[in-house]
Amino acid sequence: MRINKSKILTSFTFTCIFIYFAIYRYYMIPVGDDYFWYGEKGTYLLQHGFFSTNAIYGGSVNGRYLANFIEIIMMHRRPIAMFFYAFFWTLLIWAIWQLLKNHRTVLPLIVAMLFPMTMAAPFLNNILFWNNGFIVYVPPMALLLAYLAICRNWNDDKYKYSRTLALITFILGLSGGLFVENSTILQVILAVIVVVYFRGKTRIFHWTYLAGTIFSFLIMFSNRSYYIQNKSGYRRTTTDPVQIWGIFTKYIHLWLTTYNWLVTITICASIVILSIRHKLPTILKIFEIALSSIFLIYFIGAQIYLSHFETDPTEMYIGLPEKFSTPDAIVGLAFLLFLGVSIFILFKNEPLMYVYYILAAMSVIPLLPIESPVSCRPEFLTYVFLFMIAANFFIQAVSAIPQKVLIGLLVIPLVILASNFQVKSYQNSIANDQRIKYVDFLNGTKQLKTQVPYPDYVAFKDSLIQQDPTYWENYLNHTKK
Repeated sequence: MRINKSKILTSFTFTCIFIYFAIYRYYMIPVGDDYFWYGEKGTYLLQHGFFSTNAIYGGSVNGRYLANFIEIIMMHRRPIAMFFYAFFWTLLIWAIWQLLKNHRTVLPLIVAMLFPMTMAAPFLNNILFWNNGFIVYVPPMALLLAYLAICRNWNDDKYKYSRTLALITFILGLSGGLFVENSTILQVILAVIVVVYFRGKTRIFHWTYLAGTIFSFLIMFSNRSYYIQNKSGYRRTTTDPVQIWGIFTKYIHLWLTTYNWLVTITICASIVILSIRHKLPTILKIFEIALSSIFLIYFIGAQIYLSHFETDPTEMYIGLPEKFSTPDAIVGLAFLLFLGVSIFILFKNEPLMYVYYILAAMSVIPLLPIESPVSCRPEFLTYVFLFMIAANFFIQAVSAIPQKVLIGLLVIPLVILASNFQVKSYQNSIANDQRIKYVDFLNGTKQLKTQVPYPDYVAFKDSLIQQDPTYWENYLNHTKK
């Protein structure tokens, strides 16, 4: 029997990825809402279908049935937490790799592995470092991209009537919509786009995915919390265009473009390279090179300017003046429009690039009227699609460089970043195990006295008020047994 070395190497790589994230979750320090779901309030909501009219439960009354349920389990059983954390990060990386790979497989795999390590600081803080942020936003994106990967790579006629794929995609659609509201809506849009695109050539699994997304939509929004006034002020919205523009300029655009400097700069540099290489009409070539160069210079300059500001526990810049944020929002919008034009010019025959762009827009539009809460977490979905666009631009731009050279250049930062995250997580965990033995903290009279050695690698920068004595007292009692 012939041994497929490529499959063995791939299996080994993804096993290592799974182990890496399992270990990372083992050392993760819970924060904030993690303790809400661990405690009596989480238990109460679980027993009452995640619904209550009591304002003390805030936005935690919702239809995020799977996210809430898994979060509760993860906070009570560390081995289960390690499994889910590792599984969904591994699935997301696998899906990104499947969508990026072409005749080259190793380079797209390394790019996919770099995804969680190179996220902007707000996403690291709110997604990678935080269990609650992770379970709400990573699984739905992993499941959605997994479906896209199936559509791209398993669309041959032999799979037209595949019952296995039909069952898998139904589960993907049904489960993927029970984590967060904008993902629930987004996957229905994706399912419709796929059915329309393959009109006349649809497979059974296209329809079963659509059915799963519709069922999950109905389940999610059957929760009565969406139809009563939330006295806590959660889910406060506005229809005032001035206020919507204010939300966009002060918050949303920063998480779309400005903070994501690696994505925006990669796209700009790649457009310059591809425009020089492609046989384009002279006016289009000048248009692409000139504008991408202007945006490139601007985003580099913006990062230099922002480096003079400190950030709060959620990685938002403190005291950022309106005279910067408003023009920056306009530049960000112009860049996103330019990106759409560039996709049409340079990736005209790549339907997935259009899908990423459309889904990126569809995922951010529902966030515009939301006054409270405002955070970067919902924009993680948009960020993933922008990363997919940037990754495709990058892979095409460096295609003339020998793969071995590229792999060597990318493996170095991958190893450094992965090691850095793991080592600092371990050191923080060791320090945390000592500080939580503070008696006054455990009896609830005082908060912790010291932060861990690397607070930037803990959600909310290890804000001491975010720690819960009940959880850690139970943790210490369990470790003594």
